[in-house]
Amino acid sequence: MIRDITSLRCATLTSAAAIAFLFTTDCVPAQTVANGPAPRQISYQPPADQPAAPDPLDELRELEQLLNLPAVVPGVAPIVVSASRREERATAAPATVIVIDRRDIELRGYSQLIDVLRDLPGMETIEFFFSEFGTQVPVRGISGNNKIVVLVNGMRVNPPGGENFPFRNDFSVRHAERIEVVYGSGSTLYGQDAISAVINVVTIDPAGGGTVPLRDADDPLAFNTANGPTSAGGSSLEVGAGAGVNIEREIWGWYGGVLDCCRDITVSGYVQYHDSELTPLDSEFPAYWQNYRDVAITKTNANGGGIVPTRNDFGLNLFGRVEGFNSSFQVWHRDSQRSSAEGFNTGLGFLPEAKWGDSSTVMEGKNTMYVSDNVALESALTYNGYEIDPSSRFVFPASATEWFLDDFKYGRGWRVSLEETLRMDVTDDFSLLAGVFIAYSDIIPKATFLGGFDPSQDPVAQGGFFTFTNGGGPQMIPQVSQVTFWTYAPYLEAQWQVLDNLRVIGGVRVTKDDHFDQIPITPRAAVVYNVTDEFTAKYIYTEAFVAPAPYFAFATFDNGTLLATTNPNVAPETAKTHEVNLTYDRENVGLGVAAYYGTQGSLITVADRNAPQNLVADPVFVNGSQRRLVRTANGGDSERFGVDIYGKITFGAFRTWFSYSYVDFEETNAGMSSGLPGISAHNGRVGTTCWFGPKLFITPSLVIRSTPENVTNAGTLASELNTPWEINLYVLYKHTDYLDLFVDLRNITDHHYALVSFTGDAFPQETFNGMAGVRLTY
Repeated sequence: MIRDITSLRCATLTSAAAIAFLFTTDCVPAQTVANGPAPRQISYQPPADQPAAPDPLDELRELEQLLNLPAVVPGVAPIVVSASRREERATAAPATVIVIDRRDIELRGYSQLIDVLRDLPGMETIEFFFSEFGTQVPVRGISGNNKIVVLVNGMRVNPPGGENFPFRNDFSVRHAERIEVVYGSGSTLYGQDAISAVINVVTIDPAGGGTVPLRDADDPLAFNTANGPTSAGGSSLEVGAGAGVNIEREIWGWYGGVLDCCRDITVSGYVQYHDSELTPLDSEFPAYWQNYRDVAITKTNANGGGIVPTRNDFGLNLFGRVEGFNSSFQVWHRDSQRSSAEGFNTGLGFLPEAKWGDSSTVMEGKNTMYVSDNVALESALTYNGYEIDPSSRFVFPASATEWFLDDFKYGRGWRVSLEETLRMDVTDDFSLLAGVFIAYSDIIPKATFLGGFDPSQDPVAQGGFFTFTNGGGPQMIPQVSQVTFWTYAPYLEAQWQVLDNLRVIGGVRVTKDDHFDQIPITPRAAVVYNVTDEFTAKYIYTEAFVAPAPYFAFATFDNGTLLATTNPNVAPETAKTHEVNLTYDRENVGLGVAAYYGTQGSLITVADRNAPQNLVADPVFVNGSQRRLVRTANGGDSERFGVDIYGKITFGAFRTWFSYSYVDFEETNAGMSSGLPGISAHNGRVGTTCWFGPKLFITPSLVIRSTPENVTNAGTLASELNTPWEINLYVLYKHTDYLDLFVDLRNITDHHYALVSFTGDAFPQETFNGMAGVRLTY
């Protein structure tokens, strides 16, 4: 029943008496499960003609069936909501799902979302890939942060114009209850861009027990929150700060309170500020830096020629949420700024003026209406805004003696969407999820504003035109475009428990978008078979698409060699994936293996790749100088296959996680084939938390990968590219239940290694870094 699905705390109780107490008591404290506090219980008042207190044993049996739990031995896999947009065990979800719970976050010392992704199977984290994107996160061989959907409590926080998601130090996870990572295509439920993965960061619910991590006498590694604010009027406050190498500073705070337990009214929120300088390239990578120094030393303006590199990194994250009466309202904001010379060639200057900044603000109001005991209607109204800081710019040589400082960038976009989702339990064994998504978007893609953007003027008019000739009269290309469009997407998915141990899932989404002609149809089908109570086998088939973002389709520039024009006819990029997943899950042991094969078609090739499909005319002339006229276009396809092996094992005072991933990739474009785009075929991770007495937890970890393939230019970093690896260490000392001390050390051996940047060139990564800090909880 819908009432049972949304009341997860009921599902965590193993005694019939406890369930009876839950259904017959007006106001009850939150319960906890082995993997941390459960999501909130949504208040529900049954219709007058319904029995007030159903038989507890029947309730338990129904919950076990609906959540696909073994009938005798309850599963220990965590509950997730992202894979099917309903509560289910991770091992039963129709996808490969990795869950990082509160205990993992606490013991491994995760601060930012990119810290979490660094330790996940099938993913690479390439820091300083490009200032606009921040950290590049290829998933199973697919590159592009615009192919990952990121959620906060189910609310989509990707930039509204389809830009690459900026994974930087502005996405706090210190106050996440859990992080759900759903691998593979997810367009059936989440629409465009859900090709690589769907990541859902679920924040702490004050009604679920607060944030105070206390030790369990029977299991010192199993943190619980039994002393949190579980009664009416309870509250919890956490503040923390840290400082370290490269002038790194971080402060944060969280507040959560239960205003009215009986009515489930809660309030919560957090703020995190992070600021640092990055590895000094001149001293740590002198051979690499010499090339930049040779370019910079002749320049007379801009801080004495910029011979000493300036690399700052700033991030701010804010969040607030109010929940009650089956409704919620939440606001999420991120703001960051860093050097815009990262990941580029020697033409860009590492100067204080060279910086990139942007921000996002997302607000969502949601209400769930229980139409009957078996039917619930959820309504969500969302605003998503994104803006590039007008002071953002790239700095490059204007001549042999000067830097060009007027290459300013600006762009902005916003979207308002309404989504209606209907959940229906048709029978005990058959359920439906149906919905419709409607959105209006207004996007001004990133553009160049020579001399700076004036916010008092219309951006399109201020942008002006590029003028060129091509054997006839002059032709003009608008430097700035404004794109508005509507999106309509109905979807439907059904789940059928065919047998006690066999479940079948099937669904489809149809998308109509005004800014491209095609109508993507994205189905999903899966079979989940419980071989035993501990062993589960799955087969998943998915299709997905990436919308042709205005950021690419309407990007224009003149770099002296290429002149880019707009192309409103770019089509969606498509993807198909077959996957087999096997999991073994029992108390203290969780193991999994996933093998996949996927293809992509109608690849969106951006204009500056200068591929055959990008060419419009050659030559054209700008003020007498020759150019190639190009535009973003579709062309080529790719295929990939690979395997992820992963697991968690808790043994005595040790909690270990590990993974190994392999991927093979080939892209075919205009008769030419290429392999992995500057990423690694092999990735490995291993880490363990060791408990030393009741207060001290030490967590070493290793990340290692094979040498990145198809690097355009290794330069002086050829040896640093060879088998990149780093060892990290996190130490947590719980002085009291309310005072924690920690030391977070990255790359403790000071290993100098390089990865691949936006242009395909090698780029240095962070050397040794460390932070010490304190956390107080009240």
